[in-house]
Amino acid sequence: MKIFSVEELQNIIRNLIIGEFNYPISIKGEVANPRVSPRGHQYFTLRDGDGISQSSINCVIFNGQLDQNIKDYDTKEVLINGNIDLYKGNGNCQIKVADIAEYGEGELKKSIEQTRLKLEKEGLFEHKKLLPKYPKCIGLITSPDSHALHDVCSKLKSRYPISNIIIYPSLVQGRYAPNNIIKQLIRCNKDKDVDLILLIRGGGSLEDLMAFNDENLAREIHASELPVVTGIGHQPDITISDYVADASLETPTAAAVYITPDQFELLQRIGDAEERIKSAIQLKVKYKNDQLLNRVMKIQNYNPSRIINNLKDMRNNIDKNYHNVVKNILNELNAKSAHQLIRLKQTKNILTEKVTSTTRSQKNTLNEMNQKIISIIANRTSTYRTLLNELVSYNPQEVLKKGYSIIRDLNGGLVKSRHDLDKIQSFSAEFKDGVTIVKKPSSIK
Repeated sequence: MKIFSVEELQNIIRNLIIGEFNYPISIKGEVANPRVSPRGHQYFTLRDGDGISQSSINCVIFNGQLDQNIKDYDTKEVLINGNIDLYKGNGNCQIKVADIAEYGEGELKKSIEQTRLKLEKEGLFEHKKLLPKYPKCIGLITSPDSHALHDVCSKLKSRYPISNIIIYPSLVQGRYAPNNIIKQLIRCNKDKDVDLILLIRGGGSLEDLMAFNDENLAREIHASELPVVTGIGHQPDITISDYVADASLETPTAAAVYITPDQFELLQRIGDAEERIKSAIQLKVKYKNDQLLNRVMKIQNYNPSRIINNLKDMRNNIDKNYHNVVKNILNELNAKSAHQLIRLKQTKNILTEKVTSTTRSQKNTLNEMNQKIISIIANRTSTYRTLLNELVSYNPQEVLKKGYSIIRDLNGGLVKSRHDLDKIQSFSAEFKDGVTIVKKPSSIK
């Protein structure tokens, strides 16, 4: 009998387990006791979620293997993919997890999210079409026997009864629903009988609403030339059709309210508009009446008899004003003449007095001038006589009469000293009775 060591036994068991399965394997269960090691490895227990079985198995997600946080799946039913292995430390089996996702609705949500991200990257959620403000005709795509259709029609009739409604019956649940809805969308766009399309469905589970998460349906909504408004499910429900639609509301009734104006608000606005129009008309009429009165007055102003009367009045006023002006001018001239006469008399007296005074002053001035002239002449005569006597006394002829003579050289220059006389041989001597030439003897030097 062979005796195995613990390690040998664990290796045999491990090889048996590894060789038993085609890897990876998928296991469904409920996550329990999630935890993260200091090294970043995530550990949890996967157990049956029926509440009866006590079976469980340990699982590990090695650090860097997945981006998910295992604690987000606590107590949730998941589907994992991975390899089973035997941990030699304690001999327990564990699953090395390669992928994890919620099971059931969780798987559906994962698929929906992948589709949503794909369409979002392609830009299908952008460029929303404008909705008509007052739709004349509304196309309803929904189940013909649904409560949603009844509620929406009732709301549209009570809120905006002038709008027509065309129902395009379609499946809204099950595998054939997406194609059925697509056909009706194409029909609406082809017929062009409606202004917008209302795609509605009542509430339900995630599986019930999966038709509105169809990728082809989303693409057809985006391609629609007519604006598409969705009202699918209840408030928490959001489908891919909601993302791609031109507007999405939380319920079918809310969608009906969103796309239509309230008739009572319209009536109120119409009433307000009528009041404004009435006021504007009244103001316009008043303005025209005022214009008419002004024109009538202008016509009356141009009436010939009125013009003649006005001209007569103007003439009378002019004559009256003329007489008043002439009278005022004459009075003013008379007053000025009297004033000027008084001033002339005063000026005459002043001038007479000034002439008398000036004549008297002129006589006095003339006498003074005569006295001054006589005095000046006497003074000048005395001075003249004195100067004349002096001039006569300085006359050379007068000196010669006294026995003097004037000696000149033959050039007429004066000989003023004996030294000058010694230099010349001949000279002239002027006496009172004439001039004689004198030649010095040669012996005289």
